Amino acid sequence: MGIPETIITIADLKKELNPEDLRTASYADDEVKERAIHKAVIWVYGKVATTGKTYDESDDVIKTIVLKRAIYELFSYIGNESRAKANEQDAADLIETYFGSIATKHDDGLGPASGAIAAPELPRYGG
Repeated sequence: MGIPETIITIADLKKELNPEDLRTASYADDEVKERAIHKAVIWVYGKVATTGKTYDESDDVIKTIVLKRAIYELFSYIGNESRAKANEQDAADLIETYFGSIATKHDDGLGPASGAIAAPELPRYGG
């Protein structure tokens, strides 16, 4: 199953940002906005898939997540990482609170190391 066609449009993105921010973040280029939406759909689709749930853009939460990620893509594109990161975190938080934990490539089920690491005792001089 491939990435679905999106129903999210530039008009939806315009509702999420003030006109000046959108113009700045996209260099007033609709292709940049469309590419941001496309990349956002791919990212959200993949993240939702890791939860075992279904990606459905008619769901308002998924639509909101895609738009937040599209805004991340736009601000990342122009190098405004602080604005980008805030939206990236919002999108990830929404997925986790709505669908559950997001699997990552670092998930091995082990968690962080715990306990002490024992070092072998080294012989002392003359011992």
